[in-house]
Amino acid sequence: MTDHVLSPALYVLMIVVVMKIVDGLPQLPFGPRNPPRAAIGLWLLVAIPSLLQFAFPQLYDALHRDSDLIIDQHQWWRAFTSFMVQDGGVGGTAFNLFVLAVIAIAAERVWGTRMLLVMVPALLLVFSVDTFLVHGPPGGGNSGLTFRLATSIAGLALLTRPSRRHYLLAGAIVVDGAVLLLLGDGHGEPMITGIVAGLVAGVIQRRRPRLWHPVAADPRARQVAPGAPGPSEPNDAPARPERDLDDR
Repeated sequence: MTDHVLSPALYVLMIVVVMKIVDGLPQLPFGPRNPPRAAIGLWLLVAIPSLLQFAFPQLYDALHRDSDLIIDQHQWWRAFTSFMVQDGGVGGTAFNLFVLAVIAIAAERVWGTRMLLVMVPALLLVFSVDTFLVHGPPGGGNSGLTFRLATSIAGLALLTRPSRRHYLLAGAIVVDGAVLLLLGDGHGEPMITGIVAGLVAGVIQRRRPRLWHPVAADPRARQVAPGAPGPSEPNDAPARPERDLDDR
């Protein structure tokens, strides 16, 4: 996976587009008394070992992705723990943790707490299968998970709140990912497959609405207009039934 000199700008573009999509979707309100618990837990799960690895390099040695060790020595856990350590040094780690914080909170706002707790392990399970089959380069980092989680919001928006605006924004993400792939940066793949994952999760939700109920799929939820104050502000808070989506 090669990062081009233009890659950081394209990463930021994807994040900006995703946040534009989030602005137009119903969201859970969060505040000091009601923090995004799942997002905080996910961030700590990644941040603690990622930071500790600088003092204890053996953490990286034990958790990073290494297809040779996975396939030949049956160290299967590496396929699911590599997102907890980083291979990009201090700068890469800081960037990954910052983006994860932004995206995890946004995802919990629109997917809901229960759905986020389902989405993360599902993404890890589905998109780690290739490490059991193909001898790829070793490494670590949460960028693949974070990017898929981010663009899954676009897939959710296309299915639950279809509009010309969302189609255009999702198309921009696909183009962004395709350019990255053309530049030899594999981060374009999770951008594109994340949209597919969001669509699939949305379809499953329609078949099992009582089990999985994203906030953006609730017909009672009020759409947040782009540029309007966030739903965490008292004058824009959703009605109480919307907040109960993840408490059922």
